[in-house]
Amino acid sequence: RHAVGAAGMGLFSPLRRNRNRRGGDSPTRGRLNETSRLLGELDGVASRDPFLDNCKFALILLIGIGHGLQWLLAQEDSRTARGWCAIEGEVGNAGDSDAPRASSWAVLPLRALYIWSNAIAIPMFAMLSGRVSRSLAASCAPEASAERRASMPARIKKTVESLVVPFLTFQLLACLVEASSPALASALAPRPPPSATFAANDGNAVDPQALQFDGCEQVLSNVMNPSNTFNFWTPHLSWYLLALASWRGVLPAAAQMQPGAALALALALGVGVGISNVGYSAGFFLKFGTMWGNFPYFLAGVFLCGDETYFAMRDDWGTAGRRAGAAAATAATLTACFFGLRSGAMCFDAWQWEAWKSAPYGDYLFVDAETPSGTSEWHLWESVAAPLFRLATYFGSVAVGACFLAIVPRGEIPVVSKMGARTMYGYLLHAPVLLAVLASAGTFAKAGSGPGLSAAAFIAAGALLPVAVTVACMTAPAVWAFRWLCEPEFGSWLWREATEPGTPGSVTSQESGK
Repeated sequence: RHAVGAAGMGLFSPLRRNRNRRGGDSPTRGRLNETSRLLGELDGVASRDPFLDNCKFALILLIGIGHGLQWLLAQEDSRTARGWCAIEGEVGNAGDSDAPRASSWAVLPLRALYIWSNAIAIPMFAMLSGRVSRSLAASCAPEASAERRASMPARIKKTVESLVVPFLTFQLLACLVEASSPALASALAPRPPPSATFAANDGNAVDPQALQFDGCEQVLSNVMNPSNTFNFWTPHLSWYLLALASWRGVLPAAAQMQPGAALALALALGVGVGISNVGYSAGFFLKFGTMWGNFPYFLAGVFLCGDETYFAMRDDWGTAGRRAGAAAATAATLTACFFGLRSGAMCFDAWQWEAWKSAPYGDYLFVDAETPSGTSEWHLWESVAAPLFRLATYFGSVAVGACFLAIVPRGEIPVVSKMGARTMYGYLLHAPVLLAVLASAGTFAKAGSGPGLSAAAFIAAGALLPVAVTVACMTAPAVWAFRWLCEPEFGSWLWREATEPGTPGSVTSQESGK
């Protein structure tokens, strides 16, 4: 109790008082074990929180679904020549077999699912990342003990091994994929708004047949082509690793601030990136805008997801009645997205770009196919409304995401909870595997030409297949095969061994010798 209480001083909220809980062992002991694990205060506590792992598992599935739907909807929009904010695209002559056909009935519900998942998946994942990064903040807080501060070098090494190195590795692999298939990279790139300041393509107008796999020889030829130089910062599938490393890099400074002031500055930064061109200043989809646009969620997880809040969410909101209410609220949100898109009240493209946060407001808010984008065309009220809109989305995403996470089971689920501890593998591996499956099966080519995909094929390829692929990437065989790539450990050949102060070879010993 003394150790955990010391960890909770200042930056962290104190533990809740002992009170009876539903079943299980002593609630006081359970809280001690849980807080010890999250804050790293006691050694030897290896148990994991099943609820946290279940939440991570659910969110990584939403991320996988989001990627699958993003790529297929991009092909659907190209096939039907759907205009900016339009509900449906053009329909060709029924007698022409190659003419565009109307979208299947499944497309609009899947668009609603995509908008909803985009609004909560990354924000909630960032908040959970902030929650588990509280031990780092505690080590940097003004009242941190000398023992906690001494753990910082090991934390820095872990950040480099688990975040920076996998980001660089998978970024290079993404460059190889894009160089091997330029048509695929261009077709899957997000369609820019009309007259956008960063528009550098023709709206995904790519020959669908070019999206088919042409064999290893053609891939090697494309990679070795001198004209296909690597733009290292453009691929974006592993951006979250760099974002999390950057967030943890500024956390020591944020830990010195008052929580309210730090959160206010984070919100100002998140809103401010929409005023500048930081979202695409370097290859526009490196996601600097997305990185800092989602920073407030991470910091909210650090400062607001303390023990009181987390245990209330896990335990108090775990009753059947409250979970049913959360499920009803989630269903209502999905229904609202569907009817909003169907009626034209919601602009699919604007909401998609707002979720990405990788472009200035003036390029996607309050614009349509007839109105050129850019803040120079805005009225005063639009310049004020755009930052307020983003500010509202921060609170809205937290509310909608909390409803979704409240549905997640609290106890350990066989297989699922263990996979929730391996979400790094699901995040890094699902995209290349899913791309390979869809491209080799000709799904992209079919989705972007002629009648397009049927309703069943769209649901299978856009939702069911991403779930299956993401789950497969978190299995024990996948972890065994790709641990060297996703979680490298360099050991003593890279890192210097820690030495006690005053021992030969230590910094203090060398300084005293001088």
